[in-house]
Amino acid sequence: VAMALVIDRSGSMTGLPIEMAKAACKATVSTLQGDDLIEVLAFDSQPIRYVKMQPARYRSRIQNEILRFHPGGGTEIFPALDMAYQDISVVQARKKHVILLTDGRAPQQGIKDLVQAMIAENITVTTVGLGEGADGELLRMIADTGGGRYHSVPDPNSLPKIFTRETELIARQAAVEEWFPVQVVSNADFLKGIAI
Repeated sequence: VAMALVIDRSGSMTGLPIEMAKAACKATVSTLQGDDLIEVLAFDSQPIRYVKMQPARYRSRIQNEILRFHPGGGTEIFPALDMAYQDISVVQARKKHVILLTDGRAPQQGIKDLVQAMIAENITVTTVGLGEGADGELLRMIADTGGGRYHSVPDPNSLPKIFTRETELIARQAAVEEWFPVQVVSNADFLKGIAI
């Protein structure tokens, strides 16, 4: 699994929302297997890559990096989503997934085309709208186009649970269950004389 978490750190996220968003990122890192890949971007008017794409086994270092982001300015989703796309499209993974969290509204210009490009490369996108101010229509469109799910979350305290559930779901989808041939390579002596 390769996951990119794209987290809104605009001014309106100050306080509990940003703290619970960090907790959600940390919960995601804990849920992933050691060789799964994770990246964390936080954005206001500009995206910043706090955790570059790396194996989740470096948990404590990744979790320390997550603690570094703090609320800033406005809300620009496109550049952040585009950065996540550029990063995740070049890694090798069976399942590639982006979770976008925002509590606000952003210009929609180019977002739909970007998400269509992502799904064309088998990168799915789930969106999480926090509180009343989130643009549910835009977030639902992103999730529908991106083959993910849209979560409308009134309470910041439920963010870690939602991120964990998403991560578990993606990990299950990455598991390969397929038919494979079985061959007899030798007979077991201890089974001689037993009618099977």
